[in-house]
Amino acid sequence: MFFSLAIEAKNLIVLNPSGTIALCSLWTPVEYLKRRIEERKPELVDPSLSPLALIGGLYGGGLNVMLRNIHYNPQIDTVILCGKDFSGASDHLKLFFKSQVKLTGQNQTYVFEDGHLEELEKMIIEGPGASYTMDSLLLPEMFKEKPEVFDLTGAITPEVISQISDIFKAYRPRDKPGERPEIIPLPKPKVDLFPSDTFSQAVTGETITETWAEILARLHRFGVPVRFRNGKERLELMNFKAVIENPTLITAEDRTLLNVSEEKLNEYGVQLLSPELDQGLPYTYGNRMRRYFNVDFIDWAAKDLAKAGDSRHAFATLWDNQNDPDGHDSPCLVSVFFRKALDKVHMTAQFRSHNGARAWPINCVGLQGLMKRVCHEANASKDRTEEHELSPGRLTVFSMSLSLDPADLPQVLSIIEAREARAFKMKNDPNGFFKITVDHERKLITVFHYSPTSELLAEYGGKNPSEIGWKLAKNKAFSDPYHALYLGGQLERAWRALHLGTPYVQDKSLPD
Repeated sequence: MFFSLAIEAKNLIVLNPSGTIALCSLWTPVEYLKRRIEERKPELVDPSLSPLALIGGLYGGGLNVMLRNIHYNPQIDTVILCGKDFSGASDHLKLFFKSQVKLTGQNQTYVFEDGHLEELEKMIIEGPGASYTMDSLLLPEMFKEKPEVFDLTGAITPEVISQISDIFKAYRPRDKPGERPEIIPLPKPKVDLFPSDTFSQAVTGETITETWAEILARLHRFGVPVRFRNGKERLELMNFKAVIENPTLITAEDRTLLNVSEEKLNEYGVQLLSPELDQGLPYTYGNRMRRYFNVDFIDWAAKDLAKAGDSRHAFATLWDNQNDPDGHDSPCLVSVFFRKALDKVHMTAQFRSHNGARAWPINCVGLQGLMKRVCHEANASKDRTEEHELSPGRLTVFSMSLSLDPADLPQVLSIIEAREARAFKMKNDPNGFFKITVDHERKLITVFHYSPTSELLAEYGGKNPSEIGWKLAKNKAFSDPYHALYLGGQLERAWRALHLGTPYVQDKSLPD
């Protein structure tokens, strides 16, 4: 039986179509793993000598594709996991084949290739630090014989390659499988879209996870379907702005929502701050910021921020204009900017392309670590003249292309449902707050506009809500739609009180 794809997959190299072993490189590029094996054990990747059928990656949310392809190729009796894993995919694969899955009792509508819709129950694979949600069309018991899984996750070292070689030496193939099973289709979750201006979306949240949940809700509802040149289909919003007011606040509950183990988050944070180019990766953000351009920007930014007074020079680009435009693997984070405001250091990061479901939250966790590192080094600088003890402020993230892979929708919808189940909490408007009074003698409603620090900014008078509302909108007095709804409701109460001759107290109901 020759290896054949049931579901299209791009991140793989087929070596011996009649082979019975699969190597999974997880987040490590498959070409890099193949090259490292060729350097030390070339016989392992020689199609004429080796039972190795293929080397495939498992970046992000492709587990449901991989499982379907293994099911369709029952001759694959051994899977070896190796390489870096930032998502917990290796744990999910092992747990699936141990039948440690859970049907949720919750249905989701899926669209099949022929266009028909079907309600399918969602299934969860619960890992030690993260869970994976998929449809229930493919269950562990549908495998007549499950493959044996070897876990060698981590850096591709000579020792790991020797371990792979030892597995091959001890390997004995199973009896030839019977007939190839039917293909288990991979339907797409149904998406209900609301047409919108793709350039006008912006959100503000207190924490990374709160902001992220709002971003996913916007992408799910307002994202525009696009098909890129490489064949990828995504829901996209452009020039998306997200402001995180307290990015360093990360609780245990937040880590659960992020769906990444603390170990994986720490590993990513170390990589983002390291100047070393990690194994097999075409780039890392740490390498671009600290070594690639022959300057350590993190060190330079800390020294600049340690000086008294303000500057706008703590800016770095991670994009190489000579090599990146035609590269297959070019950095998504393209610039970072630090700016002082009294004792706070605010950061702006710009991404040219951004996976909203998988990359956005992990990137932000790494960036808040970068903010803390720069503040710490600035405060510890022996040449420091800045009188304030600096600490991280707001993190602003611009995503020029923010997208959502439809394959991630099962996970995304569970996060959106959790967000919608929480009680609504109106945030403080950065443009300020308002106090409303009613003058019965003059038949006048007055709105006093205060800054967030309680300084009186302006007064708006009028005889009805429409007149005052127009003045407020003209002066851009509010920035939050919920604040505008609140003001509209209060102005309506004030107008009724004026006409009924009853007292008006802001936020209090009118007497019967």
